[in-house]
Amino acid sequence: LIEAGRQFSPEALIQYYNAMINRPDRTHVLTSLRKPVLFIIGEMDKAVPLQAALAQCYLPSVTHVHILDVAHMGMIEERRRTAAAIDFYLKNI
Repeated sequence: LIEAGRQFSPEALIQYYNAMINRPDRTHVLTSLRKPVLFIIGEMDKAVPLQAALAQCYLPSVTHVHILDVAHMGMIEERRRTAAAIDFYLKNI
């Protein structure tokens, strides 16, 4: 991933970060959903700190929460546990 990241131009990275910083607040989507929502949270995530992620878990009416001992990319850092969480969610919604 580090090597792949080196292929991005500085301009592309600046645009990416600006898009993330300026994206609109979509928390209203979580509050209006009437379906279960899956949260897979990285306990060591610096981009979305644990407390901020947990606060969003209270917005939907029904949630499935899995906290992994990872940072921001659980699908790479803990591939099997992430897949198991998704599998559990899909079998129980």
